[in-house]
Amino acid sequence: FIAQKGSLPNSAMHQHVWKNNPRYLLSGSSGEREDVLPDPLQKEKLLWPTCLSSTVHRQIEAVSRGIPCPFRPANAKLLSGRCPHSLLSPPAPRRKSKPSPPSILSADSLMLSSPLLKSRQLLHDEFGEVNPCLREPRDLFSFFSSRGPLQPPRWPIECEVIKENLHHIEWVPPQPEYFYQPTGNEKLPEIVGEEKGTVVYQLDSVPTEGSYFTNSRVGGKRGIIRELAVALQGPEDNTLLFESRFESGNLQKAVRVDTYEYELTLRTDLYTNKHTQWFYFRVQNTRKDATYRFTIVNLLKPKSLYTTGMKPLMYSQLDANTHNIGWRREGNEIRYYKNNMRDGQQPFYCLTWTIQFPHDQDTCFFAHFYPYTYTDLQCYLLSVANSPVQSQFCKLRTLCRSLAGNTVYLLTITNPSRTPQEAAAKKAVVLSARVHPGESNGSWIMKGFLDFILSSSPDAHLLRDIFVFKVVPMLNPDGVIVGNYRCSLAGRDLNRHYKTILKESFPCIWYTRNMIKRLLEEREVLLYCDFHGHSRKNNIFLYGCNSNDRTYWLHERVFPLMLSKNAPDKFSFHSCNFKVQKCKEGTGRVVMWRMGILNSYTMESTFGGSTLGNKRDTHFTTEDLKSLGYHVCDTLLDFCDPDRTKFMQCLAELKELLQEEIHKKFNELGQDMDLEGSWSDISLSDIESSTSGSDSSLSDGLPVHLLNIAHEVTQKKMYKKKKKKPLQTRKQRNEQYQKNNLMRELKLTDDVLERAGFASTLQKQPTFFRNSENASSSTMRNEKPRLNEVVLHGRDKGTSLDPPKMTSLILTKSRERMQTEKPGFTASCSPKRSTNPSQEPVPDMKLNWSRNRYPATKRGRATMTLYPSLHIYTYP
Repeated sequence: FIAQKGSLPNSAMHQHVWKNNPRYLLSGSSGEREDVLPDPLQKEKLLWPTCLSSTVHRQIEAVSRGIPCPFRPANAKLLSGRCPHSLLSPPAPRRKSKPSPPSILSADSLMLSSPLLKSRQLLHDEFGEVNPCLREPRDLFSFFSSRGPLQPPRWPIECEVIKENLHHIEWVPPQPEYFYQPTGNEKLPEIVGEEKGTVVYQLDSVPTEGSYFTNSRVGGKRGIIRELAVALQGPEDNTLLFESRFESGNLQKAVRVDTYEYELTLRTDLYTNKHTQWFYFRVQNTRKDATYRFTIVNLLKPKSLYTTGMKPLMYSQLDANTHNIGWRREGNEIRYYKNNMRDGQQPFYCLTWTIQFPHDQDTCFFAHFYPYTYTDLQCYLLSVANSPVQSQFCKLRTLCRSLAGNTVYLLTITNPSRTPQEAAAKKAVVLSARVHPGESNGSWIMKGFLDFILSSSPDAHLLRDIFVFKVVPMLNPDGVIVGNYRCSLAGRDLNRHYKTILKESFPCIWYTRNMIKRLLEEREVLLYCDFHGHSRKNNIFLYGCNSNDRTYWLHERVFPLMLSKNAPDKFSFHSCNFKVQKCKEGTGRVVMWRMGILNSYTMESTFGGSTLGNKRDTHFTTEDLKSLGYHVCDTLLDFCDPDRTKFMQCLAELKELLQEEIHKKFNELGQDMDLEGSWSDISLSDIESSTSGSDSSLSDGLPVHLLNIAHEVTQKKMYKKKKKKPLQTRKQRNEQYQKNNLMRELKLTDDVLERAGFASTLQKQPTFFRNSENASSSTMRNEKPRLNEVVLHGRDKGTSLDPPKMTSLILTKSRERMQTEKPGFTASCSPKRSTNPSQEPVPDMKLNWSRNRYPATKRGRATMTLYPSLHIYTYP
């Protein structure tokens, strides 16, 4: 943001004060000017630059910024070249000398030695004058530099990591990649296991449930990296060589059960015993003409897109080097079926497919989806940081460190505002991805969004003008690095712990939630969206939250409907769901909605492809996913268009769709209902079914080693004293005083009634004292006398129970009881307006309470005396 004249807060000093008052120039925060500069000659020299002409000021400004100046000697030191320690130290003492005539050289030296310019933090405006504004603070953590290498990822110390840098090219297939069409003759191989097969690859030390993360280091486990693959016996040996000890890799064991047939076991998420879905591994020593079969034997989900035609991804290194061909969908005889093996009570499922490699002696990779690693993200962010244009409106910061010490990046994207008022008027949009590390499709959508919003497109420029974008491109870098599918190194699903209080155990989501909380205090957050992947449904869709506010009824569905119109061949509005389930209360979508963000979404993108429009029955490519990032930006412009025509059209269409859905539900139940006047009052949650999210929707709770920590943090919060808001005004103090006295007198009256055999009035009407100022008057006007549901003495004897007579009965008994128990105490029973005209107040009855007990309220308002018996009369 550009510092503007007159835009400083009142506590800041204006420019003319800094220019004309030498006290501020010399003393600062160090005390009196005599203590700082004892030499009168030095004072004269330091005051001299403030009186120079504007031309000299501009030249001195150029010197202070390090810009070459034709009048500046070559051996003069630049301000920007001085070390930080010298910038903070006081100037060295000088020898007394005769004052030299004014020159650019002396001005340069004086500016360098002035205590006012001893910091790099002071900003200069466009006129070359110093403003008392500070620059943005330096990063708390070390950041990658354009001159140095990227920060290498940190691994848990149990993980072995090979010393190879893998890189895959981006490539879009020239033809659509259609789903696999089952023939019905696919083979279901029986699982043999290592008893009858040969183990050709196996990870030894894999931390599972019962252990927990303790430490991390660059490169993972110390020591020599062993060769886990079997040694080839010669050039004729056609055994495949497996490897997965690289970034995002996941394969625990490979067993050779036939010449060209292998059974594969995936590694569970670290420090857990489940979540096997993501796979990414390498094979070498391939043969071109052979048909290989791979069978993954320990998948956990009973349903999968592989049953509807999804194919695995394959990458050939030779094809990439020679033909510039990247990842492509390959595989035949694809089946997803239940395994005959069990791990306790948990059944396993198998995925089998056959493949023919394109080359001999090739290096190939297989993956569940297009990989996008932590190093890929760092390379992308480095290009943004080094761009002279993009770095002007995209500020890259460190949000926090992950559990293993990897940086969680935060991007703030917006155009500089011309005035502080313009900056404050901007609304915010918060986007995040990869809270589930195995859902790499979220990163590709995020990349498409960043590509567009950082471009020179007029629409992108307009979006940066009206919004502040807060982007967390990778929420769970630890899980991405180690190849987890769902969890962090805490062994838990982060998208079930957004309400956590354990900052040290779940730092990524704790700091994200805290960042959004602070953002909400500054400005309105128009939209929050977390990018995910879905393993059982095709297309792309959103999960949202039904609004409880009738003012914004169905408004949360407008953005998804607009998005479906902008991307009709990818986005399915009918797959969207807006029901808030109890098991999803810890998700980012629901927590942000509870914090006040109406348009809070989870975007689910399939691992498979589309069943819509021109892309029907084809797999999604990375270009398809990146295009959706562009469509998010396009839909934002439609959603916030000052011309509300599109918005109102979508709202009307949503009401029609909802009416159709309600009629459909009633027809399924066999009921008929006229919905002309009452259909909008039906709860939306009753209409929608539950979201078909992940099988791990239910949270596993905290790990054992974190339970005690959570208990201690909770106890500390419980013992914290709640700060009571002080009563600031006299009116508030009077209201509180009246309320306390009324409660005291009513307790006394209730004791009398309880002895007489009647129920407590305080228990029956707890809301009576919500407003002490007009409690009795509003009660007498609006409330009808009601009978207390107690057994009365006169009921069995045929006594009439109409309210006036019952009131008289209660008051008479109460008065007699009070006069017998307390001889000197009299109670007035005459209300301000009687509901029984035949009942006259006792003429000699006088109020016995002091007048100052109930002070008068506001001047000009009728003073009303409050009687304790008034409550008894109104509510017998």
